[in-house]
Amino acid sequence: MPLTLTVPAPDPVEDLTVETRPKQLKGWLDDLPLTNLSDVCRTLNDEIGALNRQKVAMDKRLKLLELYRSVILKLLPAMEEQYVAARLPQPEKSRQMAEQARQLLMELANGYKIILLDYQNARITLGKGKIAVTAAQRAMSALSRILMICYQTYVPAPSGTWFELHQIFRFAIEQDIANETIADEERESSVNLVYRQILLLALSDPYQLSPGEVAYIRSYLAVFGGLAQLQAFAQTGNQIGLFLAQTHSDKPPRPLPQDLDEVDNRSDILLNTLELAHALHHHIKRLNSGELPKNMHLPDTAREANYRNLLKHLLKSWSAAPKRRFNRIQNISSTQVCIGLPSIYHFLGGRESGDSTDLSFIQPVEDQRFISGKWLVINESAGGLALSGAFETLPQIRPGDVIGLKTDGANKWHVGAVRWVKSGKADHLEIGAQLVAPTADPARIKPSIAGPAEIFQAALLLPEILLLRQPETLIAPRGTFGPQRELLLELDGNTTQTVRAVKLVEQTAGYERFEFSRESSLSTD
Repeated sequence: MPLTLTVPAPDPVEDLTVETRPKQLKGWLDDLPLTNLSDVCRTLNDEIGALNRQKVAMDKRLKLLELYRSVILKLLPAMEEQYVAARLPQPEKSRQMAEQARQLLMELANGYKIILLDYQNARITLGKGKIAVTAAQRAMSALSRILMICYQTYVPAPSGTWFELHQIFRFAIEQDIANETIADEERESSVNLVYRQILLLALSDPYQLSPGEVAYIRSYLAVFGGLAQLQAFAQTGNQIGLFLAQTHSDKPPRPLPQDLDEVDNRSDILLNTLELAHALHHHIKRLNSGELPKNMHLPDTAREANYRNLLKHLLKSWSAAPKRRFNRIQNISSTQVCIGLPSIYHFLGGRESGDSTDLSFIQPVEDQRFISGKWLVINESAGGLALSGAFETLPQIRPGDVIGLKTDGANKWHVGAVRWVKSGKADHLEIGAQLVAPTADPARIKPSIAGPAEIFQAALLLPEILLLRQPETLIAPRGTFGPQRELLLELDGNTTQTVRAVKLVEQTAGYERFEFSRESSLSTD
């Protein structure tokens, strides 16, 4: 299949300012000041862009791009620190840095794609196979990094990115170079490996991840991503751990559909994750038993509960494909949304909106005021909503935050949780919200053994649901739960009870939900 990659049109006039001598370019890059990230990114972007518009021999272009790439890889970690936001929306400076990183990687990818097109059109390719191997792996690596930045900043993927990744992989298969290894950041890599790694990252539900978790997944895949295997499509009765990559599409991989009529046997391939899921299961088990992470080639952060929770998320994402229990219904309506435990506590107490625009997740203070915002309902099901909002001042939000939802004209607030977030524009947010409970009682909570400065924090008491045999639970700030931990629970503002945490039901970046037992109560009048 001929490659149809998007690259800049060549400049018919030779630009004598473009440096095409590798030795002189290396000297210039070595002297380049790297302290001002924005300036150096603009400079590199301009230089690579100019090179991409000039006619240069394949082997020379590859040498020049490799020099540029080595500098870009040094810059990316510092850039990442600025655009991996704690919450959305991102500050303008962070948004610009992420956009600069994407543009720089796109120009780099364009350079390698030009080499692939030149190789495809060359009359004689004998002895140039290594050039094609390197260009294909580097182009896929740059495109994969662009997608990673989109996931880290909750931005939709640029149109055409997946189509080009699929194309380059197919080209490498046809040229029989997909499995040839080359050095990449002190590791051995290949087109096949990069392709598997980005497929797996896309299958991790990246828009549901907390800030920083994409980098953890990328590091995990650098070591263990090779355990997943690509295979030709074949009929199977067991679809667990099988995912479909449609290589003629501009789409990420997806779970293997029940209706196999959707599959094109000529071009679609399967990603088999069973061996990877098996390794994940053992890593979780060994970490829970207290084994040192270094024994499993895991980072030291794997000691933390957050890392183990991420591995559990990946095990679920890469083994059994999640099945939607309710059909989505397109809907045009609106709903009121308040964000964070303090805000929900405020409104559940029957209070009205204030004029504050501060919807951040912080401890409540006596004079704090809250507002709810109106969001458009894109679609809904019995289990959740997809919401869209455009605001002059956007609320601070992230996957894992607890939210309150109230239909316009209704009196009752429902409790929900943010499952995914996207923000394609500076003044626009889209979120997926799962309904957690139809109602809740406002509560406040703190450890029974606490210092004098420890204050009660906002919490929610979710009632028992007899029909589902679901006991009453508490939603409290992250860090509240501990097995058999004794807590003071305040209800109605005048009754304090001693309760004991029993079982953790759910833990997200924003809250913990757990079962508890009641022990005693006393009046605070």
